[in-house]
Amino acid sequence: MFSILIVDDNYSDRIGIHGLIEWDQLGIEVVGLAVDGADGYKQAVQLRPDFILTDVAMPVMDGLKMTQHIKEELPDTKFIFMSCFDDFDYLKGAINLEVYGYILKPIDLSELTDSLYKVKQLRELELEKEQSDQNLRKRIQESMPVLQEQLIRDLLSGKFESEGEIRERMQYLGMPFPFEGYSVLFLQIDNYETLYVDITTEERHLLIYSVQKCIEETILNELPGYITSQSYSSAAIILLAKERESEEGLNGIVEAANRCKEKVNSSIGMQVTIGISDVSGRLGELPKLYEAAQYAVKSKFYSSGNRIILASEARAPEADFQYNMLEIKQKIEGLLERGSEEDIVHFINHCYHADIRYPETYIKSLTYSIIQIMHMILLERQESYSSIYGNDLVVWDKLQRFETIEDIKQWLVSIIETVRSFVHKGESGRYGKVIEDIKSIIDETYAEIENVGQIVASLYISASHANFIFKQQTGQTIFDYLMMKRMEAAKRLLMDPYMKIYEIAEKTGYKTTSYFTSVFKEYTGVTPKQFRDKYDKK
Repeated sequence: MFSILIVDDNYSDRIGIHGLIEWDQLGIEVVGLAVDGADGYKQAVQLRPDFILTDVAMPVMDGLKMTQHIKEELPDTKFIFMSCFDDFDYLKGAINLEVYGYILKPIDLSELTDSLYKVKQLRELELEKEQSDQNLRKRIQESMPVLQEQLIRDLLSGKFESEGEIRERMQYLGMPFPFEGYSVLFLQIDNYETLYVDITTEERHLLIYSVQKCIEETILNELPGYITSQSYSSAAIILLAKERESEEGLNGIVEAANRCKEKVNSSIGMQVTIGISDVSGRLGELPKLYEAAQYAVKSKFYSSGNRIILASEARAPEADFQYNMLEIKQKIEGLLERGSEEDIVHFINHCYHADIRYPETYIKSLTYSIIQIMHMILLERQESYSSIYGNDLVVWDKLQRFETIEDIKQWLVSIIETVRSFVHKGESGRYGKVIEDIKSIIDETYAEIENVGQIVASLYISASHANFIFKQQTGQTIFDYLMMKRMEAAKRLLMDPYMKIYEIAEKTGYKTTSYFTSVFKEYTGVTPKQFRDKYDKK
């Protein structure tokens, strides 16, 4: 219900209007009847009606003066004038006072009712707009943190051209920057794509929210500033400094960043790297500061993550380097054939020397080459990465996710060691027949063999490769096995008292007795004669 105050010095008109209009049907309640302008003003201030229906010509205070005074107190109240005079001055005064109706006496009730309907509809529209504006302001207030965060993103991306525009937007959003210096911090979750690749979108939101809480409870609890999440894996912080350049101020930022890193480590159980830009006195340089902080974080590629890196200390990579693919392939083949884990670690450390800041493109190219070379070696054995990992793409996909050289080095050591074990295991079964054939040939013809080439001639395999396989699978060389076979045969023959030692030497493949004796003593610790005498005594 709306409310109305009727002001008229004529009793009959005052009472008649009150009694003849169907106020309930109009949705209006008559809250007061005033006898003149002064009384009308007094009641209006007290009752604060939505509408006032007033006579113009009244004693003590006329309708125009009363309207002027009431409008100063109640600017939203709507007025309808009544008058017995068709007077232009009154009409002009009504227009100047923004009166919403002018009714001539004697009152035409239908005309008055129409005017009341119109003024009521006007007020309803005003109230709807006020409510809409109020709701809008409420939504803006509720979304203020979101709008502030978006402004921070726009600042860091360099969307604004003038500092005046920046300060105007900040003031509107309640973000004054009454400081002399600004610094940008960039926080990145280490190995995000490797460790959290399988988590849900909701879990990603919770993760970055938890990181933001740690930032707020440490860095922003100690230093004024604003935060925005750049992605599920990173956040940017603009810090406000009282002094443009201050070693003490920078130390404070570093200490706060360290506390943030330690809190994330302990409370969330993850590692983060934080880059810190220099301090600038211009808001327009925020994009450059942001870029510097990001570059500082990227420089962890050359060392390790979970630390604080100052942009001023992030060194650029050195000149381009080159590597020899053939030489690397030969070394990897050697590692796969006979290298230990220690040898593999040494090889990788040599490829990625810790004291040299290689260009990132060189590191990636070298790493791809090492992975490709090992794949080629597997293919030469009719195998591939899918034989080991179930899918060739797994190795290449994982390679894309590493963030530091140390991660790459550890992974390459693991890959080479895994491939080496796989190759050895595979060759153990594959070369079993070769080993059996070599032993069989030696067992049957040991007295006739002069060199390893004779043994493997019928096996269509090189002597060096045959010797490598034999040593790898049995722990001894082919020659060691040949000598063992000859010596064991010699020991059996020495047990026959009718066999001469020179005859035994010939039967076991030795052309001279002296050489046979020398080898026999080295193998058994005694000469052939001493061995026979010892056997005869038994």
